[in-house]
Amino acid sequence: MTGRELRLQGQLILLAAGIVLTATILFAYRGIGLNSFHFDDWSNIVDNASVQMTQFSLKGLLDAARGSFLPHRPIPSISFAIDWWRGNGTPAPFLFTNLALHVFAGWAVLALLLQAVNLGRESGRADVRTILAASIAAAWWALQPIHVQAVSYAVQRMTEFAALFALICVWAYLRARLARDTARTAWGALSFTSLILAALSKENAWITPALVLMAEFLVLRHNETLIRTNADRLLLALPGLAVLVALVDIALDGPLSRWGLSGYGNHAFTLGERLLTQPKVVLFHVSQILWPLPGRFSLEHDVEIIRSATSWQFWLPLLVILGWCSAGVRYALLPGSRIAGFFMLWIPVTLLIESSVIPLEMIFEHRMYLPSVGFAGLIALAGTRRSSPSLSVATCALATVAILFAMWSTHERLPQWRTAISLLENSTRHAPESVRVWNQLGREYLGGRRPDLALAAIDRANAIDSKWGNGYPFVNRGVILEAMGRTEEARAVYEETIRRFPKQVLGYNNRGLLRLRSGHLESAIQDFDRAIAIDPKYAQCWTNRGTARFLRGDIDAAMADFEKATELSPREAVAFDYLGRIYEARGRAADAAAARDRACRLGVVRNCGRKLPTK
Repeated sequence: MTGRELRLQGQLILLAAGIVLTATILFAYRGIGLNSFHFDDWSNIVDNASVQMTQFSLKGLLDAARGSFLPHRPIPSISFAIDWWRGNGTPAPFLFTNLALHVFAGWAVLALLLQAVNLGRESGRADVRTILAASIAAAWWALQPIHVQAVSYAVQRMTEFAALFALICVWAYLRARLARDTARTAWGALSFTSLILAALSKENAWITPALVLMAEFLVLRHNETLIRTNADRLLLALPGLAVLVALVDIALDGPLSRWGLSGYGNHAFTLGERLLTQPKVVLFHVSQILWPLPGRFSLEHDVEIIRSATSWQFWLPLLVILGWCSAGVRYALLPGSRIAGFFMLWIPVTLLIESSVIPLEMIFEHRMYLPSVGFAGLIALAGTRRSSPSLSVATCALATVAILFAMWSTHERLPQWRTAISLLENSTRHAPESVRVWNQLGREYLGGRRPDLALAAIDRANAIDSKWGNGYPFVNRGVILEAMGRTEEARAVYEETIRRFPKQVLGYNNRGLLRLRSGHLESAIQDFDRAIAIDPKYAQCWTNRGTARFLRGDIDAAMADFEKATELSPREAVAFDYLGRIYEARGRAADAAAARDRACRLGVVRNCGRKLPTK
């Protein structure tokens, strides 16, 4: 075959590989649109008025960027606004977008693997074997069930965006370095733009410059002299210098540590305990990838916190990780093996931000989304090695089984995310000592009108730690008792909450509601005043005080409270309902119509289809 025919053959095979990759991902994730919003989706999307764009406009997109719940992540917030506009706040459009991003990420993995593996070949071009090896590796990565948490959790498109743009950045950088003239400029611009977009999607993408540096020295110089100039020495020194600056800042309690480490007060572990425990967590995630049974995955996992540096549970995983890193460095220094070193070191480098000093939750599966690309790269490299026909057949068969197994496991795991209850019930099997899981499960059971199960779940949470979250499970027991008609028992719980947890806003708020319902308006207002003083950003307190003031006849003060409540939360149905009535009485027809429309959308049926009188 001529060179042109070979290139055409390769392009057709690559196109077919991309189509098959897309089809397998869509097949594995079929039914994702039936899943729901969960946990952080509420603060970032459902309760965030900034992303609830009803008419597509540049202003709406800019408002979403400015009003991002996490201010350093405007890119995902802009996409949330678009999905809200597309589906009027239903989960399906968000989840379909997440799935599309996962497909794009699969393509980006395939592109990066092909580019890196090709540079390790003498010809520098892909043959059929190389394309198949990279495609199989990309499919293996894309179908891993550990990624379900990133794909079926709407808010975790932050993880998807960060990974997608980081992959494009590194791939485009390699293309730019190999291109000439105008093409080099175009590829370089794409790489730089992707770097900025990655950094504005999630902070773990801030490691991307280190990946670009690795690509320069370990991929482009795969079989060449590693250090050519003094500038090379300076570039290689930069990561070490950055780490040194960070360590000094932490030791001196500098501005970086005050900004990045301030969250430890909200966790049951210290910085030292997190560092001692993370090696075990990382190896657990690796084991999930190596043996991906659907029953091994969950939103939460119980992890025993390592509190002593003498524990074997710290040293054994650490030695395994150090051994892996040492092997990666050895390959990186060895001409002809540097691409293997690149993919080996990719894993610990991309874990560096989220699995070290930053005060995040101890364990979350979506953190392996970008790091696991390193394993895919090693699979692609192994697949390109020449071997006997029988070994090649056996390798292909093993790869096919692994991909089919991952596809089955991913689809089996997907329904866990169908509802909040299904997700939390699964989590209790993996994290039976998690107060957060049992507390939230109790609330969800109550919302599903299953009060007996709700009370049992909340009692379990209180048995583990009633002080968690400043007494959340304790006060929630009163909420459930009240829903069961046991009002006096609920009142006693609220009063005990006020005594034991004076900074718990729900103690005063919920006792105020009991007083409001019994007609004791003045004492109810006093409770709501205290609740607002504790947490002025809790919208329901403003709604409740506004209701009490309205019933007392203080309409101006009530209107101010309702307006404050709707400013804080777009889901205060009662506040919108009252505002509709107040505005109508004051002749503000347009404002009344808008408020009643919002109340209708939030389930206050008497506002639906109601026409205001016209003059």
